[in-house]
Amino acid sequence: MARPRSAISRYKRSKNIVADQGPRKALLYARVSTRDQEREGYSIPAQIKLLEDYAALNGMIIVDSHIDVETAGKAGRSAFGEMIRQLRRSTGIRILLVEKTDRLYRNIKDWATIDELGIEVHFVKENFVLSDRCRSAEKFMHGIKVLMAKSYIDNLSEEASKGMLEKARQGLWPSYAPIGYKNVVGADRRKTIVIDPETAPLVSLLFEWFASGCYSLIGVRERARAAGLKGRRGNKPICVGTVHRALRNRFYTGSFDWAGEIYDGAHEPLVSVELWQAVQDILDRRASSNVRVAPHKFPFSGLIKCGHCGCAIVAEIKKGRYIYYHCSGYHGKCPEPYVRQEVIEEGFVEILRQLECCDRDFGVLRSAIENEGHSAVTNGVSSPRTRMRKSPDVPGDFMREGVDLLDMARGAHRFFPVLSVEARRQILGLLLSRCTWANGDLKATFAQPFALFAQLLASHMQPGSLNSETPDFTSLQNLLRIPTPGTRQLIARYNAMADLMWEIGRTQASATRPYELEVGIV
Repeated sequence: MARPRSAISRYKRSKNIVADQGPRKALLYARVSTRDQEREGYSIPAQIKLLEDYAALNGMIIVDSHIDVETAGKAGRSAFGEMIRQLRRSTGIRILLVEKTDRLYRNIKDWATIDELGIEVHFVKENFVLSDRCRSAEKFMHGIKVLMAKSYIDNLSEEASKGMLEKARQGLWPSYAPIGYKNVVGADRRKTIVIDPETAPLVSLLFEWFASGCYSLIGVRERARAAGLKGRRGNKPICVGTVHRALRNRFYTGSFDWAGEIYDGAHEPLVSVELWQAVQDILDRRASSNVRVAPHKFPFSGLIKCGHCGCAIVAEIKKGRYIYYHCSGYHGKCPEPYVRQEVIEEGFVEILRQLECCDRDFGVLRSAIENEGHSAVTNGVSSPRTRMRKSPDVPGDFMREGVDLLDMARGAHRFFPVLSVEARRQILGLLLSRCTWANGDLKATFAQPFALFAQLLASHMQPGSLNSETPDFTSLQNLLRIPTPGTRQLIARYNAMADLMWEIGRTQASATRPYELEVGIV
């Protein structure tokens, strides 16, 4: 009986290898697809031992080894890239040792990269050497193997995508939990996502800080770091990119985006939809207007458009002390002349005066809310400890908060001139939706519910009004009973401002009304 061949004898010197004088230099490359395989420790050591035995049998010296623990489905693997750079630098190393085709590449780009190097690639388990001396039929068969390997990984990716899509349709997030949540295995052995009690409260504060309008992304990051919030990976201090991604992530509202669709999640939300949307509006507005959160202490920069050409009205200082506003002229020369800041400020005061309502008339609206059986409404802002942070289930919650918002608006014209720069910007951002300046005239559109509030007050003041004693607030009550998404966002922003005010620890008098707050930008 013939003696069985040893494991090494199966990998005899290939006929394509030409005998050289002395040992030849080679690089070793090994890869596993998952970190689980690396931790189990069976795949990488087995590959390395096989390749080292093959090198010893064929008189090769392994100069360096490159190990990848990641998928080959995408180009750009760290060890693979370093190996390519080394082969390009070192002209004396013309041999690459790998276990088999799918350990080296599974995408066409890597195949083309290796082919351009003009080196010998030894696929030890396949007993094949790819080089310039290969016949066309051998290269053809090798190309088939590459395409089969790519087909295999494409199929895996397709099946994985199908499974993740089905999981999303069931309301389960099919990936790593974002910051504020953590992945767990449930009682049914299914992987789910639950709130992380350590980081979730801090993530909720990210939205409230930013929705207040008092912070830039960097300012929110600094507050988060001071509060001890860490990144999801590596336990490193949170960065601006992580803050921005969290603020843009719909996941925190209880729903999520997946494959271009929005799905209702089975996880518990951290913030209300209104608060999240208010944050999106602030991010979009700052991005489109290209205005920083604190534009050189100019209170109206980025808030007004030119009525002639639609460009932004910008500010500049003349003679070191006078602030003038003018059209940026982005679309060409504009006929609108320069105007002093005091003139624009007076225009805003007159516009805000349209919301003025005496205590007696406003008490009618407040009493109507209380008579509907909702909880009593007190003047000003309720404590942030008792106000909702998520979507309220009781319509009266929004009505109560809406009345607080109107109570702030009706007195804004009195406090507006003495507010800080940022406080004025916050008030105008809440009350107005569009402002234009043309021919020395400032025009503005109120956001809801302030537009309806101003309309009711104006009709009440007209001579011959049917209800001369008190205005009819029925339509306003209906609007607050079933608020529009825009109204919900305004209330969420108003609440965030109030929470910030309480957190900073202002005096009780200034904490009663957020428009009296002198908030500095961080």
